[in-house]
Amino acid sequence: MMGQSDVRGKLRLRFGARSVMVPLFGSFIAILLIALVTGGVLYWKARAIVERTVNSTNAAMLEQIREVADGRLKELEQLEQQVAFHPKLLWLLGAKGTMTDEDAFRSVELVNDLQRYKSLSKLVYDFYIYVRATGTLVGPNVKTTAPILFDSVYRFPGKTSADWNAVLQQGGYRQYEPAATIRLDNGSGKRIVTYVQSIPYLGGAAASGTLLVLIDEDQLRNLLAGLAAASRGQMYILDDRNRIISSIGTTADTNSQPSNLRYEALTGDAGKLEQTWDGKKMIVSYASSGVNGWKYVFAMPRDVFLDEVNDVRRWAVMLLLICAVGGGAASAYLAYRNYRPVRAVLRDILRSGGAAGDGAASGSEYELIRSAIETSRRSESQLRGMLAQQAPIIRVYFLTRLIRGNADVSELQPDALHLVGVEFISGSFAVMLIDVGDLSGIAPDKAEREWPFVSFIIGNIATELANKHHRGFSVELERGRVALLINVREERRGQAVGDITAIAGTLGHVLESRFHLKPAIGASTAAHELGGIGEAFREALLALDQRIADSRGGANSAAVASVAEGGLPEPFFYYPLEVEQQFINLIKAGEAAKAEKLLDSIYEENYMARRISPELQRILLPSIAGTLLKLAQQAPELGRTLAQRLASAPPEGEDAAAAFAYLRDSIRVACAHFQNGRSDQSERMLNSIRKHVRERFGDNMLSVNSIADQFGITPSYLSAFFKKASGQNVADFIAQIRIAEAKRMLAEPQLTIAQIATKVGYANDIGFIRFFKKYEGVTPGTYR
Repeated sequence: MMGQSDVRGKLRLRFGARSVMVPLFGSFIAILLIALVTGGVLYWKARAIVERTVNSTNAAMLEQIREVADGRLKELEQLEQQVAFHPKLLWLLGAKGTMTDEDAFRSVELVNDLQRYKSLSKLVYDFYIYVRATGTLVGPNVKTTAPILFDSVYRFPGKTSADWNAVLQQGGYRQYEPAATIRLDNGSGKRIVTYVQSIPYLGGAAASGTLLVLIDEDQLRNLLAGLAAASRGQMYILDDRNRIISSIGTTADTNSQPSNLRYEALTGDAGKLEQTWDGKKMIVSYASSGVNGWKYVFAMPRDVFLDEVNDVRRWAVMLLLICAVGGGAASAYLAYRNYRPVRAVLRDILRSGGAAGDGAASGSEYELIRSAIETSRRSESQLRGMLAQQAPIIRVYFLTRLIRGNADVSELQPDALHLVGVEFISGSFAVMLIDVGDLSGIAPDKAEREWPFVSFIIGNIATELANKHHRGFSVELERGRVALLINVREERRGQAVGDITAIAGTLGHVLESRFHLKPAIGASTAAHELGGIGEAFREALLALDQRIADSRGGANSAAVASVAEGGLPEPFFYYPLEVEQQFINLIKAGEAAKAEKLLDSIYEENYMARRISPELQRILLPSIAGTLLKLAQQAPELGRTLAQRLASAPPEGEDAAAAFAYLRDSIRVACAHFQNGRSDQSERMLNSIRKHVRERFGDNMLSVNSIADQFGITPSYLSAFFKKASGQNVADFIAQIRIAEAKRMLAEPQLTIAQIATKVGYANDIGFIRFFKKYEGVTPGTYR
C-alpha cells in the first residue's frame, strides 16, 4: 500500500511543467490557435467584402434612381418643348387687346390641345400657360385667371394670387420650388413641387408667357421609395440653392433638412460621406442629376449600414468563441487521452523501480522514460550475454529431451529450434547411441576426470561423420553414453540404412584404433517426423542393450547392433528406465493414444520379438503396474481407482495380450483423469480462434492483430498461446486454411486465378501466386 501511494504521489508531482501532458496539450493548442487566427483573418476579409458589397449595392440603386428621375425630368422638358412651340400658343402669346370671336375660338382649340400634353409625364399633376399680355391662364380644358386658380382651386401656403401673379409676370428659367402642401377646392391637401419656365425662349427674345407645371410629389417619391424602404434610410433631392425639393423616409411630414446636409459638401458626380446628424452617425451617399444639377442624396444610420457586417461579426465572434472553448476542451481531452498510456508506462516504471537513479526521477517524464529504456537495454544486453553463455547448456538440455521423446510440440517449431541453434534439413531422423563403459585404454588412472574429454571426442567425431551425407547433432545423455541425432537428407533417404551402418562402423573403428576405447553402438531406423524421434530412440536403446549383452558374452567389442539389420538375438526383459520415464510423461500430459502406443511397443518387444519367459513376465507386468501406481500417488482419487483396478485378480486363463489390454484400460483411466483435471478454457479459446480463421480466411484484413482485437487480447499473447496450444504459428495456420481452400477452388475450372485470390483474402493474383508458390513449391496454374 505504501508503494502504490508513493507511485501516485510521484505521478501527481509530474503533472507540472516537466510533464509529458504539457507538450501534448501545447501542441493541440498550437493547432487550435492556427485555426483561430485563420478564422480571424477570414472574418476581417469577410467584413471588408460585406462593406464593399453593401456600399456597391446602395450606389447602384442610387444610380438607378438617378437615371429614372432624370428620365422623368426629361419628360418635363419634352412637355415644355411641345407647349412652347405650339402654333396656336404662339398666336395667343402675340395677341393684343380684346379678343374677337375668332380669337376666343382659337383659345378653346388650344385648351383642348393642351389636354393631350398632360399625359407626356407621370410627374405632371397639372400645368398652365400664363399670358402676360392678358393676365389669363390657359391649361388643359380650362381658361382662367390667377385669382380664381390660386385663391379657389389651388391654395398655396403663404402665397396669394397676387404673389403668384408677380411670379408669373417675372418668369424664370427652369425654376423649381420645394414641395409644399396645397389645399384643393374640395378641401383635401396635395404635395406639389412647382416648376416655372418662361416661354418662348428662342433667340433670346423677351418672354411673353410663363409655363407653370404642378409636379405630383407622390410620383416623385415613388421613384425614391424603393431604396429608402429596402435600406431603411432617407432619400433627399437637393438643389443648387441648398433646398430640399423632395424627400422620403424622414420622420416628419415636412421636408426638414439636417444641419450638416449642404450642397457644396457633395462634390463630384457621386460619392459617399460619413456625417453626424443630430448626434447620430450617418452614411451619406449621393449622385448628381444630369438634367438640372440636383443631388440625389441617400442617408442611412451607420449601424443600419453595417447591419450585415455586424451579423457577420456576431457569427464570427460566436463561432470563434465556440471554437476556442470547444477546441480547448477537445485539446485537453485528446492530450489527456494520449497521455494516459504514457502515464501507465510511468506508473509501471516507478513501481518496478525502472528509473535510473535520482537524476532521472527529478527530470522530465521524457527523461524518465528514456532512462528506463536505457536501463532495459542494458538489462537486455546482460540477458543476451547470459543467454549466450548458457546457450550450450540449453542446447544440450533441448537435444536430450528431443532425443528421449520428451520435447513439447511448441519446442519443435522453427523459431524455437533456431533459438537453441538447431536447424533441420528434412523430416527424417535416426538415433544412434554410443556407450563407453571402460576408459582404461585412454586414461587408466584418471578415468573419471577424463570422461568429459572422451565425451567431447566421441561427440565431435560422430557429428563429423554424420555431416558427411546428412546432418548430425550429438549430446551426452549420461556418463559413458553419447547420443547422435541424425537428420537424414531427403535425397539419400534410400541409402539411410547403409549410411547409418557406415557411420557406426567408422565411429567404432576410429574410437578403438586411435583412442583404445571399446564402444557399444546401437542405431535405429529412420523415422519420418519429429514426433517419431522418441520411437527411434527406443529402437536405438534396444539395439544398444543387445550389443552390451553381446559384448559381455565375448563378441567383438567394435561390432554394431542395428534394428535396421534385422539380426537381433533372443530377446529378454525390456522395460528400461528411459521408457518408463517417457511412459509417465505421456500419461501426465493426458496423451492416451501415445501412451497406448508406447505400451504396445513394450508388448511387441517382450512378446513378439523376444518371446519373454513366464518368469520374467511375472516381473514385467507388476513393473508396469507399479509405474502407474507411482504416478497415481500424485492424485489421491486416481490412486484409489487404479489401486482397486490393478489389485483385482485377472480372470482365470488370462493371457499376456489380455493382461496388456487390462493395463491399456488403466492407462486410459489415468490419462482421462489428468486430461479432465486440466482446464478446458484454453481448448475453447483455441477452437474459437480456429473457427474465426476458417470463417474469415477470405478477409484480406485477417491478421494476428485483427484476431487479437476480436478476442480482446494482445497480439503477442495470441501468438504465444496459439503456438503453445496448437504447435504452430497463427500465420502458418491462416496460410494452411487458405492453401486448403485455394486447392479446393483450383479444382473448379470456372474460377480464374484472380477470383480465387480474392476469395482467399488477397487483393490481387500476384501476391496470391507468390504465397502459393512459397508453401507449395509451384504456382497455382501449375498445380491446376
